[in-house]
Amino acid sequence: MELPRLQSLWEKYRDQGFEVIAIESRRETERAMEFIQQEGLGFTCVETGEDEADVVSQVFRVEGFPTSFLIDRQGRVMYHHLGWNDGDAEKLEGELLTLLDS
Repeated sequence: MELPRLQSLWEKYRDQGFEVIAIESRRETERAMEFIQQEGLGFTCVETGEDEADVVSQVFRVEGFPTSFLIDRQGRVMYHHLGWNDGDAEKLEGELLTLLDS
């Protein structure tokens, strides 16, 4: 649910420096590629590695999906979200604006 909404935010704010990197954690490459094409996702989409190269669990300690991080221009995680509910796109946009303005 969140990726198409992130696509809209990315299109709206990418010229101001907003980037999205989606990490596919299940390593279901064909299914992920079909979804990316079907939804017309234009931001970066990658697949996590296995074992020690598993960025999702090893680096970010993600245990539930979807998980989103908003990272400022200095590389600090400023906001963290687990799950996706009604109203989250607006909340995320508000947080994003605080980071773009700084």
